[in-house]
Amino acid sequence: MKIPNFYSVIVPVYNGEKTVRLLYEKTADFFHSHNLKFELIFVHDKGPDRSLDELINLQNENNKTVKLIRLTKNFGQHNATICGIANASGNFIITMDEDLQHNPFDIAKLINTQNDENYDVVYGKYDIRKHSKFRNLGSSLLKFLIQKGIPDIHKDYSSFRLIKNEIAQALPLMQNSYTFMDGYISWITAHCGSCVVSHNERIGGHSSYDTRKLIQHTINIFVTFSNFPLKLLTKTSIFIFFINLAYTIYILYRKLTLDDFATGYPSLIIAIGFGVSLIMLSLGIIGEYLYRINLKTTKKPNYFFFD
Repeated sequence: MKIPNFYSVIVPVYNGEKTVRLLYEKTADFFHSHNLKFELIFVHDKGPDRSLDELINLQNENNKTVKLIRLTKNFGQHNATICGIANASGNFIITMDEDLQHNPFDIAKLINTQNDENYDVVYGKYDIRKHSKFRNLGSSLLKFLIQKGIPDIHKDYSSFRLIKNEIAQALPLMQNSYTFMDGYISWITAHCGSCVVSHNERIGGHSSYDTRKLIQHTINIFVTFSNFPLKLLTKTSIFIFFINLAYTIYILYRKLTLDDFATGYPSLIIAIGFGVSLIMLSLGIIGEYLYRINLKTTKKPNYFFFD
């Protein structure tokens, strides 16, 4: 007999005082209207508003479907989401934002897409983003850089996701100084899909991601998950080495044939050229070792399979 699917909806809450109740009501309406079993796990990430009071009331009123996890300090959206996953009971995990920019009724699209191809992960791809033009431009640029730095990441990755429980439960095992869920997912599976979902105007509050934090977020991702900067440094050092070698040969040829350089110039240029090349090449080699140490500390799995 097939066991009915049970869905755990994870919502990290930072600034959701005005939205969490409406989010619960819309989410519950969706699952009840489709006769699906669910739990809604709110992870309070120590925001600046009174969202915790609202969450406590919601839990008291709906203790069969609402779980509340209270973090001791602000750990960030990805860490809060993984904390929720570690405490989820469903055989499918759905992650959503607190601000109702994700439409709970679009969960049906995630479920249907997952059913079509039995995807491990399904991302919600926004048709039109309802951020400011500047925010959209910055997000698109940073997303482009991340995809270049982490080529295995799904092109439509977003915080609106449906994940098989077997995949989701591997995420809390990969602990490091910076958490990026979609980077972790790219380490575990390539069987990911996406579907177009709506992106609504934010209701109340403000986003915790300003321009500075978005840039910092991207830098941290590159440092933790990508070896692109190191590869660029190594290739650049090799290129400069061969340029210096060619110029050295040219200097020696001129010295031996024409001898038209000032005294000491050839030896000075050769010493500087080889010195710079050696320093850059050494930095590239050291960087490669550091990247491998970083991979070990991030607990990137050597393989993953289903039982």
